[in-house]
Amino acid sequence: MRLQTLLAMLALLPFATNASQAANVSSVESSAQELDSSPESKLESSLDSSPKSLPPVYTTATRTPVQSEQILAAKDALLHSGDIAKSLLYVPGFSMVRKGGLGAEVLFRSQGASRVPILLDGGNLQGACGGRMDTSATYIFPENYDHILLIKGPQDVRWGSLISGGAVFMRDITMLDHNTLQADTSMLAGSFDRLDLHASVLAGGKYGSLRAIASHYESGDYRTGSASFSGGSATHSAYKRESASLIATLTPTKYTGIELDMDIGRGFSSYQDRQMDARTFDRLSFSLKAQQQFQSEIVRQLDLRASWHEVDHIMDNFSHRQASGDYQLNNPKRTNANARAELTLYPSQALTLYLGASYAYDDHQMRTSGKQPSASAANAFLSQAYKPNFHFNYASIFMQGSYAQLDSASSVYFGARYDYASAHKASSAESSSNHLGSGFARYQYERGGFSYFIGLGLAQRSPDFWERSKTGGMGLEKESNLQLDAATAYKRENLSLQASLYGAYMWDYIALHYASNTTSAFNTDALLAGAELEAKYGAFGLVYISGSLAYTYGQNLTTRSGLLAGSPLPQVAPLQAQVSLWLEHRGFLVRADMFANAAQSRYAKDYGNVIGKDFGASLGFATLSIYGGYKRKNFSLLCGVENLTNALYSYHLSKAGVMVGELAPTSRIYEPGRSYYLKLALGF
Repeated sequence: MRLQTLLAMLALLPFATNASQAANVSSVESSAQELDSSPESKLESSLDSSPKSLPPVYTTATRTPVQSEQILAAKDALLHSGDIAKSLLYVPGFSMVRKGGLGAEVLFRSQGASRVPILLDGGNLQGACGGRMDTSATYIFPENYDHILLIKGPQDVRWGSLISGGAVFMRDITMLDHNTLQADTSMLAGSFDRLDLHASVLAGGKYGSLRAIASHYESGDYRTGSASFSGGSATHSAYKRESASLIATLTPTKYTGIELDMDIGRGFSSYQDRQMDARTFDRLSFSLKAQQQFQSEIVRQLDLRASWHEVDHIMDNFSHRQASGDYQLNNPKRTNANARAELTLYPSQALTLYLGASYAYDDHQMRTSGKQPSASAANAFLSQAYKPNFHFNYASIFMQGSYAQLDSASSVYFGARYDYASAHKASSAESSSNHLGSGFARYQYERGGFSYFIGLGLAQRSPDFWERSKTGGMGLEKESNLQLDAATAYKRENLSLQASLYGAYMWDYIALHYASNTTSAFNTDALLAGAELEAKYGAFGLVYISGSLAYTYGQNLTTRSGLLAGSPLPQVAPLQAQVSLWLEHRGFLVRADMFANAAQSRYAKDYGNVIGKDFGASLGFATLSIYGGYKRKNFSLLCGVENLTNALYSYHLSKAGVMVGELAPTSRIYEPGRSYYLKLALGF
């Protein structure tokens, strides 16, 4: 069945209970901070009467509210933005880099790409473009997952060697008590011809279920803001993407769950920051997951996962713009295969251990037309065979645990991981390998409404595909990060406060020099330090106010490749602030959000990373958005205005805009101007 037909059928379903959004997680994850949970999430989640997931394996060290991890409900992750990166700006410390349409880069504490990996149920799905036109986020539809685990700093080894953190999109194995038929549907319409559709249906019973999910997102070119309070300039940014997921579960007992998934994605996107557009984003994925829980006092759960992902990406300079001169086409394809096994143990009442191993296979192929006299001549190269480009293998073992006496206010978390990574470049027949060690230890304490933690983490990573493909990339050393994290939180009645501090020494930090005729990769040493502050207060169960500040300081420590010791580390975001005020009463919601970025004068011109480079200093800005909604039983409605003042602004971490047709080049990619939206969800 064609994807469009499936989307149309599911979108017409007239009943909704959000059955696709079971989000039952282990208590160590559930205890993550709720400081920045937004009221519109509560509004939409009121429709949720989800079935259960496989009973969680509980750990004992769960009392401390301050955490190095945070859980988001995946169905609310996009909120009213069509971009994962923009939605994550609600979490202090996150920033973004826009390119035009899809695929905005996600950064945490000014680090992104392989330093903050985005994983699907613990496995890798990587973008194929050598210029990061597509990223992992390009192929992910958050509403097709149950929850998102955000890991802050190198304070976890179960999901990888995390230099600065990570995001894991997760699905739970659905458990049904009785025969069930449920469905949900939602629609968002907005400015710039934006239309989002999502629908899912679940059917099953005690011994298994079948779930189908479909999503459709599209938008035309957006217009920037304007100082004259009128319409701004058009930005080459139109996109459309669709997905369909089929999820089959087998649950022969209440302690056994098996899940088989298939995910299909299609789409295209226009880009203001480069000379080509993505005319095709194709994704095909298969995943298998099995969980077995035991009644043993020591052995509690075995978790097995395997996945296979293939992305086929075609980019050209003539499908979504007028070719200027020659016609060119590139068609990279990337295949990721992942396998993971994890055993949960309770050696004692106070001690929990996770023991596991994983393997990942990553293959990149390419075919390209070069310069051709016509579109048909360029398209003819799509019939040629792919040529090998890069091949990677990763093998890992890990151990993570926690220790907490039931009558103690203290708890300890710890972990260690070993990775072997190998890379092979086909064009030069060069190979490289790395032995990587990672680990952390964290102490947490709670007393009288206050909680604290302090942790030390070490993480190492091998250079990734984008770094290896640059001049000097195959000779890069592995990157290492030694980081100290500390946080404190206070929660009492209607007041929540939290402060997080970190300092990192990164040796053999991988940086890029964007020269006029080549881009080279090199190792240097770097210092990163910063903080996030958060506060939330509610009065009378009616009025709420929240705010946050986030800042990162980066400095280069070694003179390498022309980047002087003592100079600013490139691609570091400025001070960021958010203030929100909202009212909730009997299902009604009205909210205003203010986001602000300070000016950034610390930069290293023409130096950066695989995401982008520094252009120079940037200006500060502030934006205001307002929205409101109403819910009653199985009905919810949300509407609002983004960038109410139609401010013309761009982020410091930005790409430059090239000339596209009659659109003039710009020094940065400016964000959308004033826009309106209406989101509706129904259920009965």
